Amino acid sequence: MSKTTAETKVSSKSTDTKGFKKYINNLTQEEKISYGMLAFIILLVMLIRSNFFNIPFERDEGAYGYYGKLLLQGKTPYVDFYEQKFPGIFYFYGAMVGIFGDTVKGLHMGFMFLNIATILFLFGAAKRLFSPMAAVVTAMTYAIVSMTPNLSGFTVQGEHGVAFFTAMGIYFYSITTKDNRWKYFFYMGIAMGLAFMTKTSGMFLGLWGGIAIVIDFFFGMKKSEWTKKEFFKRTLVYTGGVFLVIAIFFMIIAIKGSFEQMLYWSIEIPKRYVSRMPWEEGKKYLDYTYQAITKEYKFFWMHAALATVTLLLKNLPFRLKLSTVLLMVFGTITIFPGYYFYGHYWIQILPGLAIMAGLTFYAINDIITNRAGVKSPRIKYVYVAIFFIVSFMHLNRLKDYYFNPNYDRILRSVYGNNPFPETAKIAEFINANSKPEDNIVAIGSEPEIYFYTQKNCPSRHAYFSAIVDSVDEHRKWQREFVGEVTLAKPRYVIFYNHPISLMVQRGVDQFVFQWYDRMIREQYNLIGFVDMIDGYQSNYVWREQLATYKPQAQNQIYIYERRPDSLITKTVAPTK
Repeated sequence: MSKTTAETKVSSKSTDTKGFKKYINNLTQEEKISYGMLAFIILLVMLIRSNFFNIPFERDEGAYGYYGKLLLQGKTPYVDFYEQKFPGIFYFYGAMVGIFGDTVKGLHMGFMFLNIATILFLFGAAKRLFSPMAAVVTAMTYAIVSMTPNLSGFTVQGEHGVAFFTAMGIYFYSITTKDNRWKYFFYMGIAMGLAFMTKTSGMFLGLWGGIAIVIDFFFGMKKSEWTKKEFFKRTLVYTGGVFLVIAIFFMIIAIKGSFEQMLYWSIEIPKRYVSRMPWEEGKKYLDYTYQAITKEYKFFWMHAALATVTLLLKNLPFRLKLSTVLLMVFGTITIFPGYYFYGHYWIQILPGLAIMAGLTFYAINDIITNRAGVKSPRIKYVYVAIFFIVSFMHLNRLKDYYFNPNYDRILRSVYGNNPFPETAKIAEFINANSKPEDNIVAIGSEPEIYFYTQKNCPSRHAYFSAIVDSVDEHRKWQREFVGEVTLAKPRYVIFYNHPISLMVQRGVDQFVFQWYDRMIREQYNLIGFVDMIDGYQSNYVWREQLATYKPQAQNQIYIYERRPDSLITKTVAPTK
């Protein structure tokens, strides 16, 4: 290295150091304190979420992780595997698996960092929109509420991805309120497009982005500045960002040759899904889910809800109040399609909830200082201190969940008697008693077992429920599944005698079960049995123990092992 080059690098480092010091020196006291609190929040999130690194998956997150792995193997979406979503979900999980690994711990760690990145975007947005201390309240609100067990806060659900991209979009939106250069509208559009491609319901948040831009134009600018050019620059550039993302994903799928299949699985099939649940029944789910989600988190939801009162305050910018409240409204709309109101759908509401919490702080602080005449700058710190004290009281009240979680108890509490803990233990047995070339098949909708065992389903129908669903195509799919599994000759067959796992709809073809009974009798031996006794207990019975064990529960899981080809006979083996 020449002397000149070395001197240049030293000079560059010196310049960078001086620039950083200058940045720090230019920060206000409130900003410095806010960054310190943000660092504390991030450390708290890492401490808590690391306790959930090995919690078993439920079926959806297991399926997404499995599909992400298949994508990295070069499989084609909607041909080799499918989901009732647009392709962004596959590439999102493909990226997470590629970066953090195809293990339960790896994905949970990846989603911890995703959660932290979401908090950083929301903090940055609230800091620009409101104030540094409001940003702290925003960050703390999201950090805690996003860990709510009954909205699947501890999981690697796709809605966490929607929340991340939405937070990114909100961050770029906050920049546009002070800097109207076209690139920030474009970046905002890209972020919202990614939210839409990750989960279809993200389109409502994308719609919010467009409305927020229009609101800012008409209420954030002087009438003398209103021009068609400026209006179309903002709206068309934002829309262009959204549609660029959509176009790229659609082009990738078209190149892979599965464009028509994508339209079928992501548009045609969901139409039937959305129309099944009547509102009268769905409202019961809404009431139940709302109570379960907010039960231990009422303070955070009520604090954020106070932001709606700010609409009545005249001294706050109207555009700021309206855009923030509408963010919550459009976030709430995301949980309504289909009227199922599953807990993980509610994750999409949380960016709006957190921003509203920031607005509540901003508004109340404004009332105290400007209307009540209390001019002390310490008031905002007192407010944040009280907010943190209540937050720590909440953490202490649920300390067993946050700091010493019992995985089985949490999964039972959130998902009832679904066989999620059992599937993880069955996978442990298979991993300990199989070779890499051995394959498996699950007769039940538990695709997470393929992720656990690093083995691929012999069929594209890893989600068994599709072939026993009341759609005309299910008969064809059953025969496709049977043909592929028969050809694969899996070493292990796992049968879930569990109505929620099988998800058999009324009046469907029984062909697949007739084939299963015949195959098990002729080719397999029963080597394991899981008795899912009501509550938190499941009995695991293996090999020689089977002869003396008496089943007790209604829900059961059977594990079969294929006999060597030379021993396959017509001998009857136990099935159900």
